[in-house]
Amino acid sequence: MVGVLALPWLVLLNKVFSFDRYSEPLFGSTIVPESAKNAVSICVVIAFGYLLGSAVSRFSRDFFNDELWRPLPTEDMIRDNVYFDEFCSEHTFVYKYWSEPIHLERPPGFCDEKRAAQKLPEASPRQLTRFSDLGSEQLDYFDQEVQEAFLLEESELLLQGLDKVDRLKQYYDQITVLRGAAFNGFILFLLSIFGICGVFRARLSKHNVAKQIALLPASTVAVFVLYKLWTHWQGAIQHRYSDPPLAELVIFLVTGVGFFLTLKADAAVPYFRICILAAIVTSVSFGGWWWTEVMYDLQVIHSLPELRNQSPAEALSAQKRSSAVSSSASGSSSPTSSDLTSNTAHPN
Repeated sequence: MVGVLALPWLVLLNKVFSFDRYSEPLFGSTIVPESAKNAVSICVVIAFGYLLGSAVSRFSRDFFNDELWRPLPTEDMIRDNVYFDEFCSEHTFVYKYWSEPIHLERPPGFCDEKRAAQKLPEASPRQLTRFSDLGSEQLDYFDQEVQEAFLLEESELLLQGLDKVDRLKQYYDQITVLRGAAFNGFILFLLSIFGICGVFRARLSKHNVAKQIALLPASTVAVFVLYKLWTHWQGAIQHRYSDPPLAELVIFLVTGVGFFLTLKADAAVPYFRICILAAIVTSVSFGGWWWTEVMYDLQVIHSLPELRNQSPAEALSAQKRSSAVSSSASGSSSPTSSDLTSNTAHPN
């Protein structure tokens, strides 16, 4: 599905670079027998779709979890806020008999109380600062604690078997599709912006100043992404191979195509309408992904207390059911615990 959602900007690239005469499969008509051409063509389409979908899924995850977009919400920032709201923040009202959440026990030292208490008045020593009040050093510390805690909690849930993580799997699939749709929509939006600049430049071909102004968006993005690539590479000396600059690389490649679009845009392509449609799709998909990330994190947080409060008999029965489901579904394509856990690895 994520690969199919990439077709609009692939069609636009095909229109821009005129790949129609090269669209015949590379295996040619002389290599494959006539009776096998249909089957081979289907295999090629499926393989290309799987490759494209896998690439877009991985790139989109890093793209929307990169420090490039801060202070916009990234995956880590969303998770940090969810954990802070659930474990660390104090509400405007206070329970009379409970000083902690009813069934969510805060891990010892999880909220960095000593550092947060330095900013608080003496009258409320237990109250913690708002998340937005934490400094950069506190945010880094809290982010590391959250990511480690979340991976451990998620792994504990996933090890219970497929029947225990059905809701998590639904959220995981929704996150993958919505995040991929937002990524594809953003690429289409950026390409259409460059196309609009190209049409504008072609219509004002007699004005040299206007022609140069049309190149300004692509040039600005190119300078910005080159600066981000440099700062990323300098800041990732200790972990260059574990944190590749995928977001910067994507924008750099799209900007390269953008220069070509600005110089040789096809006026017959409705770039403005494509831009509006891409903006709507990107905004809706991004908002859906944002909220689904919140629900996914909350599901992990609130599922553990119920799991840990099970009686030994219930736990043994659940383990037997999960073993039976796992053995019967050994050939299915459902994601394993490692697949789901990879969705939450800390890339930055």
